This record gives sequence, C-alpha cells and structure tokens, in this order.
Amino acid sequence: MKPIKIKLKILTYGFYLFLFNCGVQSDSASEKAQILGLVDTYLKTYTTSSLLVDISNNLIIPKYINLDHKVSALQTAAAAYTTTQDTTNLNLVRNAWIEADLAYRQIEWAYFGPANIPFNVYLFLDSFSRAFSIDPTLIESKINSNLTPSGLRVDGLDTVEYLLFKDNASTTNTAFADANRRTYLTKLIQDIKTQTGLLIFHWDKSRSSSFYYSFTNAGKGSREYPNTKDGLTELTNQMVFFCNTIVDIKIAEPSGLRATNLGVKDITKVETPYANLSFDSLLQNLQGFSDIGDAGLYKFLALRSETVVPRLQDQIRITSASVSSLKLKYGSFQNAISTGNGDVEVMLNEFKKLRVLISTELISALGGTIGVSSNDGD
Repeated sequence: MKPIKIKLKILTYGFYLFLFNCGVQSDSASEKAQILGLVDTYLKTYTTSSLLVDISNNLIIPKYINLDHKVSALQTAAAAYTTTQDTTNLNLVRNAWIEADLAYRQIEWAYFGPANIPFNVYLFLDSFSRAFSIDPTLIESKINSNLTPSGLRVDGLDTVEYLLFKDNASTTNTAFADANRRTYLTKLIQDIKTQTGLLIFHWDKSRSSSFYYSFTNAGKGSREYPNTKDGLTELTNQMVFFCNTIVDIKIAEPSGLRATNLGVKDITKVETPYANLSFDSLLQNLQGFSDIGDAGLYKFLALRSETVVPRLQDQIRITSASVSSLKLKYGSFQNAISTGNGDVEVMLNEFKKLRVLISTELISALGGTIGVSSNDGD
C-alpha cells in the first residue's frame, strides 16, 4: 500500500503542476496562489504555519535577544562613563549606543504583539516614529529637577542619543559632571533594558501563555489570530505599514517631499539628528526586510509566484544602493536635504517602488489584503 500512496501523491502533484503551467497563461498572482496553495496544502511542503514558526524562531526572537545584549553592553559602557567622564569612555558609550540603535532598526518593522498593544514596548524604545520626537527642553527640566525619565518625548533611545551626541566631547563631559545628568542617563538606559527584556519575556517559548504561541498557533486556537491567514496578514501588513513610515515620516517629511507639507523642508525632523545616523538606520531597516525574506518569506512566496521574489530582492538591493550613494556623497541626511534634495527625491522614489511592490504584488501573490495605507496617494 505504501508504494501506491507515494505514486498517488506524485500523480496528484503532477496534476496540479499541469493546471498551473497550462491553465494559467497570464501571470495572475492570485490564480497561481490558489493553485499552488492546493499543492502546498496537499503535500504539506511549506505551510503558513511553517512560515510563522520560522519567522518567530529564526528572526524575531534572535533579533530581540541581540537587541537586549546590545542594550546590556550600552548599560555597561554607561556605567563606566558615569564613573569617569573622559573622552575614551564617552566614545565607548557612544559606540555602544550606535550598536544598540542599529540592532533595533533591523527589527523595527515588527510593530505588533508586545511591541505594540497592550505593552507598547516600541513606544518606550523609539519616540521618533512611534509617537512624537523628543523634547530637549522637557528633558533638561527633568534633569534639573532630578526627576525620572518617564513619559513621552523624554525617554527611549532617542533621548540617550541627545544626551550623548548633541555636543562635542569636551562639552558633553563637562555636562555629565552633573550628578543629576548621570542619574538620568543611568535610569534611562535601565528603562530601555526593561523594555527589551519584556520583548524577550513575551516571546519566550518556555511560557505557554507567551505571545509566541499566539502567533505561531494562528488558526489553531489562537485568540489573536483565529486563522492562519491572520498571522500571515500580520506580517505583510507590518511590512506595508513600515514602508509607509519610512517613505512618509523618515524621508519625505523632513525633506519637504510629502504632499501634506507642500515642499517645506524641516531638517529638525530627521531621525537620529545628533548622531547623524539616519542613512545607517535606513540601511538597517532595509536589512530587516531582507531578513524577513531569508527567514522564510521568500521560500513561501516562491511557491505562489515565480516572479515576485527576484524582483523584491532586486528592489531591496537597488534601494539600499541609493541610500549608500547619498551617504557617500553627502555624509549626513541633513546635508543631503539642504544641498541635494533632488538626490533625496531619487532615493525616495526607490523606497516608493519597494512600497508598491510589497503592497500590491507581494500581497496579491499571497492572496491577502492590506489593513493600512499611505495618505499621500502615491
């Protein structure tokens, strides 16, 4: 009986492939998704559940662990600096902050689960794109009054950047001679460490009530994701949502290229303005998209469309090259906006192409729908 079953599987698989190759003459992603979905379901080759497990185990959890380790290193460097305020220790803590911030940018797209509601972890990590930019006046007021770094616009990685990078080394060392400032920095980083710890805790596989099981058990009793498609939709919607954040908020808004600001530039809205890390942040954001593909999305998508994956890979590569080109030419995003806004627009257009590819062809190939959209109409 066993050889007969194997032959039956082969014949069935061949039948579906015949339908796929002969019955779909157009490159209709949705029709191919239906046919290849039948093959996928029958042969159990690489299902939606497999994808969600791989994304969780091979991407999200390792990225969060890496981020937590980088914040621990930042904590250690900050402890040395608050003990001895010299240029060597300042450079060490600045470099530790850069590594922590870039580690966050690689997984910044994953704005769901404990990162969003109900724990809002990302709100405490990054006040720039999740709520409001930091308020230096309010930060200084809290330091002078020796208050805790709690509340919007006075916490997160952005506030650490402000404290460490806003002045030259000599001025920064002098400022940190103030015990209140050292206390604020210490508590601030401890709060960040608490948040990265929460991400790991709520994705912990050893806890049956963790978000990990809600996500990976989509369609198998998960309250948040009643169907497997809900888990897949979460991933794809987050990609679209984050494309909108990059295009509209991170690039178009400060450079005056957003329809709503009528060409008015405002370089104060550039991300990480004190450390001049905006281009590096964008590169890590793009690396995050590439990592989603490598963790399983490319494999899953290739079963449903033979054309979208290579085009998506190419567009990520082209977009990354456009960012690197501006970084090499202008150094900082502020300089690019001030003296080469035409080049910024070229870079922005590559991000828009990536957004269109993800929000239309990728979504269509997977038979999904978009829950978020850009308000700019482009």
